[in-house]
Amino acid sequence: MLESFLQPVEGEPGKFRLTGSIPEALSSALSEQAARGEGDGVEVPRNFDLDATRARFDRLAERLSEAFGGPCEPGLAQDSACFGRIRIPAEATRTRTKRTRIPLPLSVDVSKFGGLATYGPRPTPAGQVLRIHPEDQRRIEPALIGLGYVVVPKQILDSPYDGPNA
Repeated sequence: MLESFLQPVEGEPGKFRLTGSIPEALSSALSEQAARGEGDGVEVPRNFDLDATRARFDRLAERLSEAFGGPCEPGLAQDSACFGRIRIPAEATRTRTKRTRIPLPLSVDVSKFGGLATYGPRPTPAGQVLRIHPEDQRRIEPALIGLGYVVVPKQILDSPYDGPNA
């Protein structure tokens, strides 16, 4: 369907330009394609398997609920490369603020790309560098690794992005 709106650029083999306007039917088809996980490679990876990703995410939520002795709340992300977030309630964690020792909720964030995941305190108090309690870490990481996730440290994600996608 998209090919009918593309015209080759003269003198530049393999390059095309969009001609005219994209009709509503094409826009709808592209939305359906994204819903099936056939993404643009920026927000949703190509060949994204929604059912498999959701099943693994649900298993992770179950494992974390077992590890922390109570329900951990899963939620799906929208308009993001993040697939979803699992919230571990503050009352179940050992992670605390540095000065006041207030218990903090934790979250485990799962990407739509490559089985990447990260975790840490949520929300992070402004200006505080918080360390997750080792006991919480020992409960989260085996659940992630056991399901084949690759753990990405939060400090890497907090560094400035200088990649090709704005």
